[in-house]
Amino acid sequence: MKAIKNNYQTLIILFVTTFFTNFCFAQVKDTGFNKLSTIDEVVVTATRTQKSIGSIPVPVQVIGKKFIQQTGSQKLIDILQQQTGLVLADNPLGQALQGYPNPLGSGIQLQGLDPAYTLILMDGEPLTGRNAGILNLGRIAVGNIKQIEIVKGPATSLYGSDALAGVINIITEKPKHTLADVQLHQSINNTWGVTANTFIKNKKSAFQLFANRYSSSGYDLDKTIYGKTADPYVNYSFAAKAFLDISNHSQLQTSLRIFSQKQFNNYLVYVGAQPAAVDGSSNETDWSVNNQLQTAVSKKIKLISRFYVTGYKNNAGVFLQSNHQLFDKSFLHQFLLKPEVQLEIGENANQKFIAGAGYNYETINANRYASQHNFNAFYFFAQKEWLFNNRLNVTAGTRIDKHTLYNLQFSPKLAMAYKFYNNLTVNASIGTGFKAPDFRQQFLSFSNSLIGYTLLGANERSNGLQQLKQQGQIDNSIDITPYLINHTLLPEKSIGINVGAKFSPYKKVQIATNLFVNHINNLIDRYNLPFTKINNQAIYSYANFNKIFTRGFDVNVNYQPNKQIVISSGYQYLEAKDKDVLQKIQKQELVKRDPVTFVSNYVSNKEYGGLFNRSKHSANMQLAYSNKKNSFSSSLRAVYRGRFGYTDINGNAILDDNREYANGYVLLNASVTKNI
Repeated sequence: MKAIKNNYQTLIILFVTTFFTNFCFAQVKDTGFNKLSTIDEVVVTATRTQKSIGSIPVPVQVIGKKFIQQTGSQKLIDILQQQTGLVLADNPLGQALQGYPNPLGSGIQLQGLDPAYTLILMDGEPLTGRNAGILNLGRIAVGNIKQIEIVKGPATSLYGSDALAGVINIITEKPKHTLADVQLHQSINNTWGVTANTFIKNKKSAFQLFANRYSSSGYDLDKTIYGKTADPYVNYSFAAKAFLDISNHSQLQTSLRIFSQKQFNNYLVYVGAQPAAVDGSSNETDWSVNNQLQTAVSKKIKLISRFYVTGYKNNAGVFLQSNHQLFDKSFLHQFLLKPEVQLEIGENANQKFIAGAGYNYETINANRYASQHNFNAFYFFAQKEWLFNNRLNVTAGTRIDKHTLYNLQFSPKLAMAYKFYNNLTVNASIGTGFKAPDFRQQFLSFSNSLIGYTLLGANERSNGLQQLKQQGQIDNSIDITPYLINHTLLPEKSIGINVGAKFSPYKKVQIATNLFVNHINNLIDRYNLPFTKINNQAIYSYANFNKIFTRGFDVNVNYQPNKQIVISSGYQYLEAKDKDVLQKIQKQELVKRDPVTFVSNYVSNKEYGGLFNRSKHSANMQLAYSNKKNSFSSSLRAVYRGRFGYTDINGNAILDDNREYANGYVLLNASVTKNI
């Protein structure tokens, strides 16, 4: 990340080509490779019930196991960034002010909204450990994944906060027969992966054991900058899963997952005006236990009880190379306990009623928080589906959330799909969403010892200012009394509309398109207090400010000329802008000053490029070949991301100058897979 920050232009104009060779040894013969999604493909994320994808009235994208195998990729992040509308993004403008342990990693931007607005699930349960709103998806190995389901648009009516942009649900495999699988992966940059996967199946029980080791020496895209663009690391993943048929009507499922990673850091810092080299490591640990009991009370009634526990730790430290003294140390620890019960009524898959209730108990502790914090949240959700004339499917749902830190939240959603012909279905949905203020925005209390600024969460502003005053870091002539009342952050609110169609003009061709609009109010942003510390460095806090919108469309086209070849492509067009900025431009209240000529001008609508880190154009294309007889497959993939705003250079904090953009780039990826 250090080289990216200092010389990002070098990175983004490169054409990166990686060749993967993937050898698999298994006891059973593979059943085929990637093929077109069909209307009979079963998904669960969009409605919390098992339904064929053709009857779901919201935008859903499914990534199957065979596609994952063909890519040769070993980590989830590599799979997701190849999908239409999913853009790999970090937060370059804000990372310097986050005060979080490294590595932050990169997250997935969905419908133009930051990674913090997309909920990531593993077998229906949330993953924890977000740093500055970003969940490091590099910690998810793909060797035991059955499929990945992506729901685009607000899903708060079923999943609550963090699902404002959508949901990505990673569904792991369920043993169908006994087998053993060993996989060896090798690629450039001394990258090695070893995976072992075992299934044991009998009449009333099934077991799975999964283990993965993955390591890389990192890479360096700019030799003129000290340190590597991506640092070396090694990680381990372990999962165990058990299924037990207690009776003809009840099944118990339990799973355990553990991830551990150590990353080796080496980069330059500035002590005063002099650069100094530091090195150290970041240690990341993630674990979870997921228990689920399904009971068929009758043919029409099913009861599902879930009990989920997860924990996350990130400990980082770096030392000065010159004298081995500790330069910086940080930690972040998070824990979540989540029991839930769900009732499902109905025999017809398209006319079911579901209702559920749950409870979240969460704790978080970090050296950059003043103290450990505990939270309680209760929620209730309900959803009803109707099917009219075997053509019109209507789904209505809502959810109520009550959290200790904010008022009662009500999140309704309405969706419908109409089948005009067997090969044409049109769907539309409208839903509200909310995102609760995160821990960082509420409780962060951090002063950067190197640069000198201070960042205070909204609930820590009063205590933080008083401590700075007592330490003599704020001049005695400054009256801080008006700012000693903590500012209560409101949840961010949204309304999202999606309209799309699925069309198959020929048996070998499938087309899916979706138009989307998202409006967000009460956007939480960072702001400067109207005074500085005695070192002239700023004091920051958080408040509800902006109103933003994102809108655009995406289209996917799949063509399968024969059983061996699949050609697929996708494109997304996106606009993402701040409504308040547009109003100020209209009133001629925004001025930009050229940093070279010092000439000032009013900003025009044409010059305003929207939100930073968004690409107006993005696309992907894949050519895949498989030979079932010889258990051989190969693929060639290209991912394009258009230019995007990277940093402000003229001091007005908006994107309005061509020099503030990073150039677009293309990633090329080729893989060859042979099963023995």
